[in-house]
Amino acid sequence: MSEFDDDNSSLFTQDTSQFIRIPLKRIGAVIGVQGKIRKQIENLTQSKIIIDSDTGEVEVRPKEDLTDPVKFMKASEIVKAIGRGFTPDQSMKLADDENFLEIIHLKTFLGNNPKKLARVRSRLIGTKGKIRSTIEQLTHTSIIISGGTVSIIGIFDNLVDARDSLIGIINGSKIESILGRLEEKNRQKKKEKDRLWKSEDEKQMAEDISDTSDEEDIFKDYN
Repeated sequence: MSEFDDDNSSLFTQDTSQFIRIPLKRIGAVIGVQGKIRKQIENLTQSKIIIDSDTGEVEVRPKEDLTDPVKFMKASEIVKAIGRGFTPDQSMKLADDENFLEIIHLKTFLGNNPKKLARVRSRLIGTKGKIRSTIEQLTHTSIIISGGTVSIIGIFDNLVDARDSLIGIINGSKIESILGRLEEKNRQKKKEKDRLWKSEDEKQMAEDISDTSDEEDIFKDYN
């Protein structure tokens, strides 16, 4: 049964709407308790979300008072992310312009070989999810491995690091080497950040000293 409002007076046509299909079992996650999640997405993105609970088809329609088209474009990404298995909180990060969603299709690398797919999925996830969670921690991203896809949410540079690492594992590279490179990259980033902070502190100190040297010495006439 489709969830359509009685008010169909929108000035926007279906050509403006975006359509996504999500798994039926994820519909509840998009809607939330008493529609809370759907309302939150609509408010964040100035959109109206209409869900067909029989097919899993979702229409994302811009509201009449839309002022930011970029926000509207984010709505379908958030719905897609929840459909892929991310939590609503993880998915809502996509409302921020700095965060992106990327989906890796394993068949692109492995073809239609079920045995290869199962083996690579196990390599990507690791025992009790250890490999996936380690890559998430080292790249500050969120990763979902489900079916024949790997989905990533993160800011652009971090997302690229996670994507390249995951593709390396898919292509058969040693997991230890990939994690080692990520750890080294993190160390280099931390060194660079510390260097910048130190430089800023030294600059501020020099400015403070300069300001103090210009002050009048009120004790110059006293012994």
